[in-house]
Amino acid sequence: MAKKTNGKYDQKLIEALKKLPPLIEDKRHGFVIQIRDDMARSNETRFQHIAKKMHELKVRDIESIPEGIKAYIKFAKSKEIKDTYYYYIKRKGGDKGFIQVAILVDINDKKIAYLKTI
Repeated sequence: MAKKTNGKYDQKLIEALKKLPPLIEDKRHGFVIQIRDDMARSNETRFQHIAKKMHELKVRDIESIPEGIKAYIKFAKSKEIKDTYYYYIKRKGGDKGFIQVAILVDINDKKIAYLKTI
């Protein structure tokens, strides 16, 4: 059964997320980041969570993630959430600011991480 979307997700972002490579390697920190559309919280998938209109993302933001992880502005460990790290990536085009990409490191294999949110 399909989930209700209620118009709060940007379908173009979901399509852009599906086009991302399933694995992105970060050689500097030794992570292999997996892009999966598994369940996030409550009744939405990971891609639906990322594609929420309140995040104000654009398709070009999603498309810049693989390149951005290799050439990020800042990399930081979360102070509040265990095994979570953030990549800060400069936005493309005329948009000011940056994109914060959160990854969750696997508890069994510290070389594997999962895209958590953007």
